[in-house]
Amino acid sequence: MADEAPRPATGVEEDNDGRNLVERNTTQREGDVISPTRAVMTLSKAMFNAGCFSLPYAWKLGGLWMSFIMSFVICGFNWYGNHILVRSSQHLAKKSERSALDYGHFAKKVCDYSDIRFLRNNSKTMMYIVNVTILFYQIGMCSVAILFISDNMAFMLPDFSTNKHTEMVAMASIVLIFIIATNMFTQMRVISFFALISSVFFILGAIMIMQFCVRQPSHHAELPFVTNFTGVVTMIGMAMYAFEGQTMILPVENKLATPEDFLSPFGVLPTTMIVCGAFMTAIGFYGYTAFGDAVMPTITTNVPTNGLYATVSVFLMLQALLGHSIALYVVFDMFFNGFRRKFSNRFPNVSKFIVDKGFRLFWVLVTYLMAILVPQLEIMIPLIGVTSGTLCALIYPPIFEMITFWTDWKSMLTYRERMVKIAINCFVICIGAFCIIAGIYTNVLAIYDAF
Repeated sequence: MADEAPRPATGVEEDNDGRNLVERNTTQREGDVISPTRAVMTLSKAMFNAGCFSLPYAWKLGGLWMSFIMSFVICGFNWYGNHILVRSSQHLAKKSERSALDYGHFAKKVCDYSDIRFLRNNSKTMMYIVNVTILFYQIGMCSVAILFISDNMAFMLPDFSTNKHTEMVAMASIVLIFIIATNMFTQMRVISFFALISSVFFILGAIMIMQFCVRQPSHHAELPFVTNFTGVVTMIGMAMYAFEGQTMILPVENKLATPEDFLSPFGVLPTTMIVCGAFMTAIGFYGYTAFGDAVMPTITTNVPTNGLYATVSVFLMLQALLGHSIALYVVFDMFFNGFRRKFSNRFPNVSKFIVDKGFRLFWVLVTYLMAILVPQLEIMIPLIGVTSGTLCALIYPPIFEMITFWTDWKSMLTYRERMVKIAINCFVICIGAFCIIAGIYTNVLAIYDAF
């Protein structure tokens, strides 16, 4: 969990209509903190993963221009959910005299300060629910990263076994050594450096793919505007899964040296969402128009594997290797302090170094075992991802915002303004529920076809 030292006195900004109820920090955090630029790089890397390269296929399912419109809509909803999440977290961190709150403790504080007795009595239960949601999401992404690297290594290197699973396990075991090494670092400064290097490899691979797509004859004139309801629903589910960085929002904000720079008009969150939204729209549009109905479930398989294009797989493998430590950082950030406190009470003679490295090694091995033991993992994990990710982006934030600011809204907003805010949040919750249903529908069909 983030540093819990009390923050210095802060100023309060309040618009004439009382909308801005969040106390803004007027000083900088100290210690293991990062700059806004590094925060943008880290958050962008959390969202740029293998799921992005499935977007051209998603556009094929939804239709060209309907998918184009829905890409901006989905990006906007993700921005809104993340914005109110951070806004509420900063408000409760100030209220509880903490420097920052991770997602689980934020959920607990929401209930602790609620006027509803049931929520106050079950605040720990809510924290556990949120923590489990995020745990499944992060562990799943990390396992898929190992599987992605292993499959690409097996594809690139000469075959040494007729059993594909044996070959994959051997490659995963080699990869495990490097993944353990990258996960032994504890500071966000190091993680953000990994994110920077990983982003470079991702950008290089993406540029190679994009320039190949752009140079192909465009099929946009013959592609359908929209397909059908099932196709659009499937496209929405896949696009929601492509925004994989929802769980990194609070860990990055907690380590930002200047918290007010996260939500400012040209701050970390708006910049990240614009960059990610533009890239995901571009790769979906150009990938689909380049190959039309021939586009594959992942655009990387439409790109040649010879010559200079052979480096694409290498770049994407390296970014996935470093991305594993970024995704698993969320688990360490949320669970390590509580684990260390309980473990040290029971085994006081064990050094803190051993406790820290052992805890990290355990979770790395969990992701490794999932990758090699769970059949068709790459198809099953998006089912968890699209549900957990949507819960963290579109379901939890509006619910928590309404609970957090309910009393303030009653005293500082007019009845009409309160109803507008409540209506917007309820609408976002309904959209989130629809995306979960769409994601479950999409992935259950994929799992059924695979098995």
